[in-house]
Amino acid sequence: LSWFQLPSAFDMVLWTSQILQGMAIKYACEHWRRSMPRGMGTLYWQLNDVWPVASWASIDYHGRWKALHYMARNFFAPILVSGLEDAQKGTVEVHVTSDLLKSLPGTLRWTVTTATGCELRKGSQAVETPVNADTLAVTLELADLVAKVGPRDLLVWLELTVKGQPASTNLVTFGRPKHLELSRKPGIKAEVREAKGGSFLVTLTTKAPALWVWLELESLDARLSDNFIHLRNGQPVAVTVTPASPLTEAQFKKQLRIRSLVDTY
Repeated sequence: LSWFQLPSAFDMVLWTSQILQGMAIKYACEHWRRSMPRGMGTLYWQLNDVWPVASWASIDYHGRWKALHYMARNFFAPILVSGLEDAQKGTVEVHVTSDLLKSLPGTLRWTVTTATGCELRKGSQAVETPVNADTLAVTLELADLVAKVGPRDLLVWLELTVKGQPASTNLVTFGRPKHLELSRKPGIKAEVREAKGGSFLVTLTTKAPALWVWLELESLDARLSDNFIHLRNGQPVAVTVTPASPLTEAQFKKQLRIRSLVDTY
């Protein structure tokens, strides 16, 4: 309860515990990647479960990805953008980390919004990814915004493109998730269309920021291209969902459940 609000039901305890685990391991792995060359690699315990249980594994007994495993694909990506906030100073150090053995041209963008999605500041700069190393790309000076709206009402969105293609995104906050002044009704909408191989493409939009958005089917397992996503107004996100058994589009829509952090309490 130090970081998240008291979940409203037992199933929400499980979902919140997954988000908490993923967030904790993400913080640690990003820190260790930023410390290159002091540390040149990180492994977390543990990968998978050998029996059905609520545990610290990132893949459950049935082979389903938990929140941590989706997050790990991002924080272990070859090229990573991450931010280190200092609430006292009102700053965010933005780092670019690369495991690649060559430098690549890129563009770093940042957008600062309120917790309900009002844009307060944005900027960008050209960067060169480091060679198998980390670099401090920029320090964002946001003390004036922290003083104006408060640390609970600020979200810092980071995006790194390399050769014109998305390479990494991240989110930095000055407040703990339990304190963020998020909209209780963010207005998430899903547009569904059939894709190849029995899959469905779900395009998510939102009227206000929604954190750790996850999709599931009510009574059927599924493989997802991504999950536990941070949604921002004006930034659609597409997720491919492949049900374990064939479904019609109407059946899929009936089974689809979409929730976010604010639904856990």
